[in-house]
Amino acid sequence: MTDRIGFVGSDGALSIGEAVRGLIPADATFEMLTVGAAKELIVSHRLTVLIVALTGLPWHEPLQRLLELQVAGEEHPIAVLALVPRADPEALVRAFSLGAADVACLPMDANEVRARMAILVRRRHAAFAKAAETRAAWRMAVLDPVTGLHNRHHLDTVLPLAIDVARDARRPLAVLMIDLDALKPFNDRWGHAAGDRVLRTVAEALQSSVRPTDTIARYGGDEIVVVMPDTDHATARAIAARLVDVVAQTRIGRAGDGPGGITVSIGLATLGEQDGDSRALLCRADDALYAAKRAGRNRVAEAA
Repeated sequence: MTDRIGFVGSDGALSIGEAVRGLIPADATFEMLTVGAAKELIVSHRLTVLIVALTGLPWHEPLQRLLELQVAGEEHPIAVLALVPRADPEALVRAFSLGAADVACLPMDANEVRARMAILVRRRHAAFAKAAETRAAWRMAVLDPVTGLHNRHHLDTVLPLAIDVARDARRPLAVLMIDLDALKPFNDRWGHAAGDRVLRTVAEALQSSVRPTDTIARYGGDEIVVVMPDTDHATARAIAARLVDVVAQTRIGRAGDGPGGITVSIGLATLGEQDGDSRALLCRADDALYAAKRAGRNRVAEAA
């Protein structure tokens, strides 16, 4: 990723900005920005380092620029290098108090600015790398590697919490237990790698058809669970029926092959007094799933 250095300053700071431009590494880009443009780049995480020149008489007015940018930086961290008047220690203190990562003094010492800027760029690289590691670790912890859905561990965390919230708020909660029909014969004929591709395709179709508030997770094998907060029985039944149709129309294999003959059976259960915990609720949904299988598959069955 190319480093992107931004510069914000008053009209009188344009010459400073051009001087800073000459200190930028050859493999980085440099842009003179308005406060609005800088905010946009900060929010979209497209800025490596921002340099703010606090110049002018008095300097308090341009300091307001850093204050405005601080608001954007609170939720979208950004490394800011403030350039402050050398003869005014108060400006330096205020710059740090407003979130500047480092400060260099004006009139500008080219070597000092170049060195401080390089340090901030390295820090940002380290922060980006750490964030990427954190995201990767999160994905390993909560996502199933085959389907990309949430995994069983995440489901075991989410469902008990959803039950507690539903009961405390006296709101409905529905669970769907979904199973691919006849995936084993497919695996036996075409191999498990092909079976995994089918499972992944079906998972993607299901995930694109549930609501953002729902949690969809691979329960195990070719079983998938959908947790639907604030969903009554009638709504859950309509959603489940739609999911059956979505999968039946999903293309398996090469584009243009048409529907691949893969279907799903779904068991539906809504939270009731008999459900002492998440296991009991899942068991009722699972019983309903097997009722759907016995009734001919490619359909929805509802728990008693």
